[in-house]
Amino acid sequence: MSPSVGSAAARGGAPQRDGKEDWIGRQLRRVFDDALNEPLPDDIMSLLERIDEHPSEQAKPESKNG
Repeated sequence: MSPSVGSAAARGGAPQRDGKEDWIGRQLRRVFDDALNEPLPDDIMSLLERIDEHPSEQAKPESKNG
């Protein structure tokens, strides 16, 4: 029986490897989803608020003399 065109064997990879990659992908998504759902610490929020209140001089466009 020959492998189907879309199978892992037809693409040069082993079916086990695809299973491992799927598992790794699910685990990474779970970890990063958990991290994204965590609240920001108060000191980080305070810093972000201060940045919004007082824009840096570097953010202003520079005038070119010349």
